[in-house]
Amino acid sequence: MKAIKTVIIGCGARSAGHAQAALAGSGLEIVYACDVDATRAEQRAKEWDAAPCSDYRDALRDASVEAALIVTNVETHIPIAREALAAGKHVIIEKPLGDDLRAARELVALGETSGRVAYLSYQVRFSKSRIRLKQAAERIDPVQIFSEHQRGMMKPQFLNPAPFCGVMDVCAHDFDQILWIMGRAPVAVTASLRRNTFTPATHAADVLSALIEFGDGRSALVFSSIGAREIGGRFDIVGACGNISSNGGAKSNGVLFARYDSGGAKVPIDLNVEGNDFNDLDLQKAFVEEIRTGTRSHAARLADGLNSLLITVGCLRSAQEGRRVALGELE
Repeated sequence: MKAIKTVIIGCGARSAGHAQAALAGSGLEIVYACDVDATRAEQRAKEWDAAPCSDYRDALRDASVEAALIVTNVETHIPIAREALAAGKHVIIEKPLGDDLRAARELVALGETSGRVAYLSYQVRFSKSRIRLKQAAERIDPVQIFSEHQRGMMKPQFLNPAPFCGVMDVCAHDFDQILWIMGRAPVAVTASLRRNTFTPATHAADVLSALIEFGDGRSALVFSSIGAREIGGRFDIVGACGNISSNGGAKSNGVLFARYDSGGAKVPIDLNVEGNDFNDLDLQKAFVEEIRTGTRSHAARLADGLNSLLITVGCLRSAQEGRRVALGELE
């Protein structure tokens, strides 16, 4: 079957992961490497055996191009995605969805009527261990999630006071995982945020604590920093019908029990997985399959990206104003 001709828009560091997956045989053929830096576009074009371009609109006007991978700065995600969908292209948008809630809502509406496949690049959803965790979570009816993900220091380009940099950049994945596992939209956030704790003089957000509410008594706690890699992480799920505990790379474990009877008989849940992950490759394969056959995958959609963005903006507003923020009030 013929590969889907694709343009990669934005040839910075993250583009390499997308390109590697395409070149590994996901079903995408990179025909354009596009970047406002013509030298960088030419370099990537040589690496990917593609044509360079400095204006993404040139690639979008090519009728043979069916898909666009948007890997640019966050403030350009939505405008480029809007043009790509309007040009009839399928899209994968690097996370986060964007930096403007009103524009994000408009993009979600456009995506729903475009007839195109639109994914957010939350590739962790395609980790074998996370897929198994999601399947198990559906059996236990999640009530609470505890997510602790401590990271090491980030590259200098992320250490600035911009709203979607610092720990907020990497926490976008944590937010999406919680929303995916919980299977419902968030309604409110209460958060505290520190800057310059581990990154003095940068004013980068580097420590976050957040309570996410789902409006029906369900909640999630998120703790994250970019200064405690040695601690690693946890992802624990408390359910009405069971509990699951995952400790970083260590073996996960879980149990099932009768609804609200955690003191009664328990049945172990097998959470072991085999094989290595190549999340970008699996995400692209699902993207191609959906374009060709219409078979929906569990990839993050535009609406999922909007919900993750709402949590990010809610955390920033809550930390700044020192109060609980209902996400419905955010514009």
